[in-house]
Amino acid sequence: MTPEIRAFEYALGLFAVLIGLAVADVATSFHRLARSRGPVVWDPLTLLAAAFALCMAIGMWFDLWGVRGVPATRHFFYYLSMVAEFFVLFLIAAASLPDEVREGCDLREHYARNRRYFWLLVALFQLSYLANGLYFVGSMLAHMHLADRLWAANNLCVPLLISLLLATVSSRAVHYAGIALLFVSFAVHYAPYQIN
Repeated sequence: MTPEIRAFEYALGLFAVLIGLAVADVATSFHRLARSRGPVVWDPLTLLAAAFALCMAIGMWFDLWGVRGVPATRHFFYYLSMVAEFFVLFLIAAASLPDEVREGCDLREHYARNRRYFWLLVALFQLSYLANGLYFVGSMLAHMHLADRLWAANNLCVPLLISLLLATVSSRAVHYAGIALLFVSFAVHYAPYQIN
């Protein structure tokens, strides 16, 4: 077993807990809504945002596998940046759906109140993701083919720009379109990934 794999296995425990907390928060909040005794006003936009938060957590699990053998990932400050990034990921998941459902809940109202906070967290996460991405591929960008540069730009910049747009615009139509574009960008990014 290489030192990189041992370091990866050591760090994976903490990362798994943080990712698991994000997934569990979305699942628990959704369960509370589904089992609520009071009326719930369901909103597709809120559910799409929560689904995107869930996909982000799963995507980060795949990203961890992709960097398992990279020696640069064994440095303390890299781990610290990843813990901070996963902490923000948990906050995104926690903000996606309401935590308390006492006498019913209006998810459309929740999204309207929470929209700016949620998307600023997503933008902060994407900024950190961009910084980590540049850490790994920054030196290679000058030597990449145009198609590879466009793929890297999609993975690193497009989600950040869309998140910032959604944090500033209140139009629900723009939010539907933005979330759809985020899912497309996500699918393009993760389609070739596999754990083997």
